[in-house]
Amino acid sequence: MRTIRETITLFVFGIMPMATVAQVELMPGEVARDEAKWPEPQIKEEWNLQLMKHNCPNHNVFVYKDKLYDDLFTRTLGWNGGDGVETTLLPDGNVFWSFNDSFYGVVDEGTRARRSCSFPRNSIMVQTVGEDGLPGTKPENLIWLADYVQTDNPNADRYYQARTHLRHPNGEKSDAEIKRGDIDQQWLYWAGDATIYDGKMQMLWGGVYNGTQNLMQNKNQALVTYSLEGKPGDPNYLKIIDIDHNHVAIDPVMYGSQLWEDGDGHTYLYSCNQWKENPDQLLAFSHPVVARTKTHDLNSGTEYYIKDTNGDWHWQDTYPTDEERNRSGISPHSISTVWVFKKGDWYYMTGQGYVFGKDMYLLRSKNPWGPFDEKEHLWIFPNVLDKKGTRTYQNLYMPHLHMALSRQGELVFSTNTDAKDWGDNFNSTGSADFYRPYFIRVYNWEAVFDK
Repeated sequence: MRTIRETITLFVFGIMPMATVAQVELMPGEVARDEAKWPEPQIKEEWNLQLMKHNCPNHNVFVYKDKLYDDLFTRTLGWNGGDGVETTLLPDGNVFWSFNDSFYGVVDEGTRARRSCSFPRNSIMVQTVGEDGLPGTKPENLIWLADYVQTDNPNADRYYQARTHLRHPNGEKSDAEIKRGDIDQQWLYWAGDATIYDGKMQMLWGGVYNGTQNLMQNKNQALVTYSLEGKPGDPNYLKIIDIDHNHVAIDPVMYGSQLWEDGDGHTYLYSCNQWKENPDQLLAFSHPVVARTKTHDLNSGTEYYIKDTNGDWHWQDTYPTDEERNRSGISPHSISTVWVFKKGDWYYMTGQGYVFGKDMYLLRSKNPWGPFDEKEHLWIFPNVLDKKGTRTYQNLYMPHLHMALSRQGELVFSTNTDAKDWGDNFNSTGSADFYRPYFIRVYNWEAVFDK
């Protein structure tokens, strides 16, 4: 192996081409550009993508901020912030969106200061098809299916504030309080993933108990069925037609935070299980776990993929114990917020570095149940946000994958970031640009495994 000094000497005397010097300048772990195999993406100007140079150690991967989608979700009336962002492509070409905690109300357009807002614990929206046949990117393409308290009088209370979409049956508010615009805070639902079956949309919702100490404990899992009849604006479009609040009586990890409908006839339900080997351990492990439905119908029964005490894997019908889940991670890597999809012969998993890491990784396996042992760095989120006022944030969380938004096979992510103090979400310059999604697109992502 030549030393750097030897390589530079050979180049100076004309013995080696300049490409070798470029390779020498790479940092450890970096991969040089191969323009023939991984050409630069052809990006249309109207997509308003901003390249983040050298964001991935593999320089064949191109990572962009999606300012078109950032601007689309920079809103001043009604919904103006929310986390837990998930999408599902509908049969009519529209895209269903769900959100967890959201802000509804009014934002000052000039200062981006969020004023008094309600805080529904979940919300839904549909994005209609644009003229090019892709998800539309004009404000009128976003149809918020919210139950507004009042939208007639800007000078009256609760203007463009909204109620929670799906209430938990244990919610503490009375009917009169809900009508007034109050929101349950002790028992609530946060969104899981959704799928299409038998002409309807099936969606999993995770029940959460907050108590009075903001405990955020996972409890039950609900299965909700939505009608897909008609089109946005029709009374039956995305109307709830069935709710099973006890689809899973107790589900501590929320299997089905992400779904993958596989060609083998099963739908795979993924989540992450956080655990410690001993109580004194400072930081928990976070390993992905998986279950699957017996058919593509989410109501067909669930099998959980478990490793027994002998190290052998099997599918079982009973919900796993803590001990069973702790030994049944389908990747040896500690990651969170995983999404799985397939291309060619490989199943790919995206995952966030645990805990609240700014690095996103890509893993792969030959099976949807793993093991996802190969892992490569994919992209890293910036330390500051593109916003007015305070640009630093507290945590990066819920970097969700949106296959329905892809134009050319690139990976599309939304991210969530929160303010360092809850009060920073209101009344100050740029406060409305905390607690809302920012979007990332990654081209040539497969190159991370090409070394």
